Amino acid sequence: MQEAIVLSYRGEPLREFILGDHPLDVGRGSFCDIVIHDPKVAEHAGQVLRWHGAPAFEPERGRRVALALGEPIPIGDHYALCRVRSEAPAARACRTEPLGLPVSEGVRLSVLVGTGAAARRVALDRAITVGADDSNDLVLRDRAVSARHCRLEPVPGGAVLRDLQSRNGTWVDGRRVMYLELGAGAVVRIGRTDLHIVARGRSGDARNGGMVAASKAMLHVLGEVERFARLSWPLLVTGESGSGKEGVARALHERGMRADGPFVALNAGGLAPGVVESELFGHAKGAFTGAASARRGVFEMAHRGTLFLDEIGELPLELQARLLRVLETWEVRPVGSETSRRVDVRLVCATHQNLRERVVEGSFREDLYYRINRLKIEVPPLRARPEDVEPLARHFLRGAHEEVGPREIGEDGFRMLRSHSWPGNVRELRNVVLVAAALSPERRIRNRDLREAFRRVSGAVPDLDDLAVPLAEIVARYEGNITAAARALGIARSTLRDRLRREQPAA
Repeated sequence: MQEAIVLSYRGEPLREFILGDHPLDVGRGSFCDIVIHDPKVAEHAGQVLRWHGAPAFEPERGRRVALALGEPIPIGDHYALCRVRSEAPAARACRTEPLGLPVSEGVRLSVLVGTGAAARRVALDRAITVGADDSNDLVLRDRAVSARHCRLEPVPGGAVLRDLQSRNGTWVDGRRVMYLELGAGAVVRIGRTDLHIVARGRSGDARNGGMVAASKAMLHVLGEVERFARLSWPLLVTGESGSGKEGVARALHERGMRADGPFVALNAGGLAPGVVESELFGHAKGAFTGAASARRGVFEMAHRGTLFLDEIGELPLELQARLLRVLETWEVRPVGSETSRRVDVRLVCATHQNLRERVVEGSFREDLYYRINRLKIEVPPLRARPEDVEPLARHFLRGAHEEVGPREIGEDGFRMLRSHSWPGNVRELRNVVLVAAALSPERRIRNRDLREAFRRVSGAVPDLDDLAVPLAEIVARYEGNITAAARALGIARSTLRDRLRREQPAA
């Protein structure tokens, strides 16, 4: 026996809808679950939902009404809704697309729209409507967005997206959808605007393994993290040194099924050739000189968790063969041991090299390349995402609060940070910001402290006032994108274009 909602016309039952965990939209619009063909009924008249466990009808405008068993609630002139007990497995009248994104039990979501300082975050603690009209919960100033474009509703483990008969459609993964269950990491395209569905921690902040993202490029990376986190397959993270590859690996671990297990990291390129095998697979007592006792390798340490192997491209060829054998059998044999041990790990590898070129050169095994490259995430360098510089700097200062006290950077300081090309990426930015915080005797970090930090960490001091760096060179760092360069410099695009013209030598 289960509960259902019966739609009746002039007292005669028309159709039955099972009352589950998902809300049922009621109205004249074809996007609704319970469609009422009455011109006096609004396109979206309200929802049938569970309120503190009890069924209720919540009109679009008005007070929530409890749905008592057998007591009809009028909708329009001749229709009514009534809660009943049902034995029939009636189907919901929703338009479910054959496209779904994974949901995670217990995850709370937010909608993130925009990038950088202009980004807005709306918590999905209740159903919200999105559109161009001011009556929506999330208002978008986008001419391609309808007045009431779509609706997002929180459900256990994710959210339900409904298109509200929009002009230009609601799109996910390049497909137009009417109804779709979403998980964290999904990107919804409406008009010319992207809505990023992101996970929230207990405090309401995004749970991204300590990662900070404001740029579109990094939001895309975090979306891929959310999609791949619940898979057990090996994954390859690529990107320049210091760009945040380990942060991606930790985020994959924290968002995945193995979050309660260990996260073990090993830099395969930072070990002497003679100890790499022992670090990976362990060794038995007396296996070699100095092996006074048995020792587990990182594969055993990461059992039922995640193993992050950084700089996998530096692994010697003979150990690449052993690693491939482990990935085929998931058994490791410690150095000097006669027995193998079963392991269960999710392997995440990282490299700053082009492994495909290494395969062609013969210094990396092709079969291992395809084994670890089933899934891939590419982390862009910091110079390609200037919108992340300011939030990252603020994040590092918050983390150093207990040691150096409260510190903040002024707009001139951020302008100096954004003008730098950051060859050391996020790691270099962190060091510059923390050194400047330690040097500053005041809460507001002075520009001279930043310059001194640059001198100590990077060996170069950006100074836009003196035009130490030609503007053309700064634009070149952003691959000729004048808009991105102007944003990084903190000046108008037209101002940058005028200065570039003055900087060019006369013909």
